[in-house]
Amino acid sequence: MKNLFINLKRTNKPFRYIFFTVLFSYIVSLGFVIKGLLLLTGIETFLRVIAIAILVLILIFYLISGLVFLILKKHKLLLSFIILVFVFTTINLGSSYLIYKTYQYIDDLSKETVIYTTNLIALIDLKKENIKTIGLIGEENDIEGYILPMEYIEANSLNYEIELRDDYLELLEELYSGDLDAIFITENYVAIFDHFEDYEDIDKETYVVDSYSKEYEKEDFTSNRSVTEPFSLLLIGIDSPHENIRKNTGNGDSLMLITFNPKTLSATIFGIPRDTFVPISCYGNKPNKINAAAGHSTKCVIETIQNLVGFDIDYNVKMNFKGLVALVDAMGGIDVEVPVPDIPSEYCLEDSDRIYRNVCLEPGFQTLDGEHALALARVRKAFITSDFRRVQNQQLVLEAIVQKAKTIRNVGDLQKILETISNNMDTNMATRDILGLYNVGKSILTQSNMDDEALNLQKTQLVGYDLTVRPFGYTFQFYQESLDEIVEALLVTLGKKEPTIIKEFSFSINEEYESKIIGKTTGTKKNETLPSFVGDHVSQLDSWNNSRNIRINKTDYISNECTNDIILDQSLAQGTLVSSISALTVSVCRNQGVYQPPTTTTTTTTTTKPPDLPEEIMP
Repeated sequence: MKNLFINLKRTNKPFRYIFFTVLFSYIVSLGFVIKGLLLLTGIETFLRVIAIAILVLILIFYLISGLVFLILKKHKLLLSFIILVFVFTTINLGSSYLIYKTYQYIDDLSKETVIYTTNLIALIDLKKENIKTIGLIGEENDIEGYILPMEYIEANSLNYEIELRDDYLELLEELYSGDLDAIFITENYVAIFDHFEDYEDIDKETYVVDSYSKEYEKEDFTSNRSVTEPFSLLLIGIDSPHENIRKNTGNGDSLMLITFNPKTLSATIFGIPRDTFVPISCYGNKPNKINAAAGHSTKCVIETIQNLVGFDIDYNVKMNFKGLVALVDAMGGIDVEVPVPDIPSEYCLEDSDRIYRNVCLEPGFQTLDGEHALALARVRKAFITSDFRRVQNQQLVLEAIVQKAKTIRNVGDLQKILETISNNMDTNMATRDILGLYNVGKSILTQSNMDDEALNLQKTQLVGYDLTVRPFGYTFQFYQESLDEIVEALLVTLGKKEPTIIKEFSFSINEEYESKIIGKTTGTKKNETLPSFVGDHVSQLDSWNNSRNIRINKTDYISNECTNDIILDQSLAQGTLVSSISALTVSVCRNQGVYQPPTTTTTTTTTTKPPDLPEEIMP
């Protein structure tokens, strides 16, 4: 070793300096690239090990050969080696940068925090200085309904009289009736409530007195399931023009539950119509349209759908309007067969900024850019089947994205896509889970080279009926039989249930064969709403109630100016869901000027038809 140092001192100084500088640079670059390769857990493990081994061997070979050439003063050979290793150093640094950058983009897809905002709103004709009584949500764990409002009040030393209520609907009712001067409500209250029949103009009838925001750690679901095993994934498309997905705003315009089996490369897609009427977990399981759950929080919509299907959802991906536009544009567009509309005039929609109605669709096979892909995923008024067609269109867009993703072949394209969607997408998938999807994608690409239908996408259709429910307006009521059939298919894909073996099959050569659509099953049980009995004879109410067993409270209204036994008023409005009614109070006319059977003026309960009455006589 001593002789080595003596011999090195006798070598050409400039060459010696260059040799060791390049050696040090290569060692540093090798450290970076090894660290980067180790980050890619689960991706081409064998190839990564081989790459690291080759790079280490280059280091050893350069060190030994370089020292020999340096001592023997073979400067031309030494210079060649220095140039070659310098090239490898540059490649190492460039590769490690790409790996770190890509890893960072993937890691950023899962946000750590959420920005919650509460708005203090009042009716447009009430000035801020006249606000005395305000309403809050009574649930102390509700961030936007209770926690933030209380912090705002304390921080601003406000002396409002505070009233607590169970939910936002109750707060809005009392705001509009004048019982409350102002209320604290979630920032996206307009998007949540403007489809309610009583609040269609809520954006014009109210104004924001003040807002208060705060950043919280994201409360999310974690999964212990590996993506190499069958898993479930909820895609949440947020109806929000905001760029920042961390803002807790926007209704769930698109809800798609997917179960995927990476072993069989099969997937079942359950598109849930946004107006589906279900119990909402964060509203005390009170029924509402399912998109209101997504408007409240990601946790709320996940819990609501888990209750609906009866099993846990492993992963979720949330993306807003801007995210879908950015994703499709970064992929160079997607190829879709745009369906022919029933109402062509409704084939133009607002763009992702929700300002101008300037994105128009044309039927036929074509390549769609981001804005047009978003329009296809959102359009519903152009079709008679409305939300059903929209769910089908969303599945078309999803399929097209999956097909286009198969064409991604280099890190640069992947990095471009990740960079463009990073700010508009959030997921609970850990970075290792996202990286684990590489092997799934590799299997799909490998099989696709041999079979165009390597990935088996199984669609479903939830069947139901329309029902106008007060105060929600239009709702979609599903048949339980249809949901059960879809849930069974989802569980079969997850491997949690054995598939039903079809033992009989028949077809007619004269008819075109159509495969059965999962969930396209009509049920027998329907929900109903309360009719208006005002102006009807009380016997009609009793007859209607015979099969429903609602407690009917009848109060007498003594007057000579009404028709005897006619219902003058009822405590619950027309359109109230019958299944939610335990008791109904009606005001019944008792005209003193005509004969009436013995009765009391106190509240009574009856579910039977009253005795026959004489012909009614007008006063």
